[in-house]
Amino acid sequence: MEKHEVCEEIVTLLKKQRHDFVNHLQVIHAMLQMGRGEKALLYIEELAKDPGLVSDAIKAYEEQCGCLHKG
Repeated sequence: MEKHEVCEEIVTLLKKQRHDFVNHLQVIHAMLQMGRGEKALLYIEELAKDPGLVSDAIKAYEEQCGCLHKG
């Protein structure tokens, strides 16, 4: 895989991460607007347990392509 393809793949992974993060914020925002603060807190607590929530895009790429980054 060429360097530009690697960069494109990383950018795609970052865009997906951003999309997912914004979606979670919208869910929390809606819960708070509806006066469901306790439910929002539980949602946040569950998100905090998700190791994939803030995964490193480069690590995800390396796992996907079977590469090992040394740095």
